[in-house]
Amino acid sequence: MHLSRKSRKPPLPISITSPKNTSCRVPRRPASSWIPSRLLSLRQRAPPTRPNRLIMSRSTSTTKYPSMSYASKIKEKKLTFGGKALFAAFPAHGEVSIVGSLAGGVHLAQGFVCEGIDECTLSGDVLADMHAAMLLDGTTTHTKTEIQIMLDTLGASFSFSAEKDRLVFHARVRAVYADKLLSLIAECLRESVFPQEELIHLKSRMIADLSLESQNPHEQASINLSRTLFSIRHPNRQEDTMQSKLAVEQMTRKELQEYHAYAIDRRLLVISVAGDMKRDKAFALVEKHFSKLPQRDVVIPPYDPSKPIKARTSVTAIPDKASIDYMLGVATGITNTHPDFPPLLLGLQVLGSRSGFTGRLMQIVREIEGLTYGVYAYPGGFSYGTDGYVAIWGTFAPALFSQGRTSILREIKRIVDDGPTSEEVRKHREMYEARSRVLCANSGALARVAHDIAVEGKKPSYLDEFPQRILKLTKGQVHKALKKYLVIENLSESAAGPIEHLDKIS
Repeated sequence: MHLSRKSRKPPLPISITSPKNTSCRVPRRPASSWIPSRLLSLRQRAPPTRPNRLIMSRSTSTTKYPSMSYASKIKEKKLTFGGKALFAAFPAHGEVSIVGSLAGGVHLAQGFVCEGIDECTLSGDVLADMHAAMLLDGTTTHTKTEIQIMLDTLGASFSFSAEKDRLVFHARVRAVYADKLLSLIAECLRESVFPQEELIHLKSRMIADLSLESQNPHEQASINLSRTLFSIRHPNRQEDTMQSKLAVEQMTRKELQEYHAYAIDRRLLVISVAGDMKRDKAFALVEKHFSKLPQRDVVIPPYDPSKPIKARTSVTAIPDKASIDYMLGVATGITNTHPDFPPLLLGLQVLGSRSGFTGRLMQIVREIEGLTYGVYAYPGGFSYGTDGYVAIWGTFAPALFSQGRTSILREIKRIVDDGPTSEEVRKHREMYEARSRVLCANSGALARVAHDIAVEGKKPSYLDEFPQRILKLTKGQVHKALKKYLVIENLSESAAGPIEHLDKIS
């Protein structure tokens, strides 16, 4: 299990909730290893293939694909104790994948630490992360070592993580052992003891992690952008690294135990199971084990949605680094249920898709101009009904930073002024729909998607309906959304690395 805030990853793209990170982070991608085709021998080259004209049609009309409905596989059940269970039968070689969550995560943890404090500036990041990290460190029934032996014996994987509004668990096991694994998950949620000796070890690891984070240009640029865009109590705002270090050092076992007693409420459980198992058996096992969880009056603290702000600049100087990480961003003030979200999502994919070289930024700033290994644009922070943001990220050698920054701003201005082409919109909407059809091609992904849409209060049919909405988008709709949200004058900037300041955007 990752112990740093890096573990709070975004939901899978198919969940339509965009990066299932609470942060403005985009994972670093290693430089693609490639060999120019002219250097390959004829023996190494694949023989040319004839394109399938039914699929590779260049027509501007929507390509027709065979019907494939994942939503029809998902069955829901309201649990007797108030939670919700979902099940999807899926061929998985005798295994099942489990994804579940309760109310928790960073937002609830902040409400806990700020309870009764006016103008509270404390964050819940550290408490939420440490709580999740210690749930497998021992219960009143089993020690940490015994839990590890049980998992090895079952051939199972199992982990907890803290996300924005949820305490999430992921598990995978042979279907014949699902009963035992679900029993163990419920036990950890019900009986965790947070041993003092394990807390000491965890603190040591997290402080080391945060020390590395403080010297990571990518992490610092991401953190500072989130703090620039969002107010103190907003779920998308991240804690400063040094404040996180201090919070780790001050954390006590008593505080973790009190938060655990405060946060676990079975009525807010959402659990999704996918794989080789009968639906009725899956639902019966969930009822059997999770009905034993405590019932409490957990209330998620309110927060003010983001409001338009003047563009701001943040620079973190980190000497002796090989690159400068640069981010632009703006808080949108909308959630993923807003009519503007689908065209904005597609427009950002045209501008800076994270799928290879399919976006303008990678095609131009990297492939043509050769200024960077990676540059992308993406929506983030829209999960669980939160109002999100738009971010553009790139990494540059110090000598190329000024030119790279200028190129990014130029391409943003160009797509806002001129809009995407009809061909770009056609290509990217079909790419999105095609990717959505293959993204649930394993039981773990399907379980996660079903879980995410249920947490957001959406029906399984949303899984099929949203890609179809993307397919119907027009060039005009996409251009309108980009013009509305990618206003150059409103874009805040964050940079970290061997850099002292940023000149004003001209």
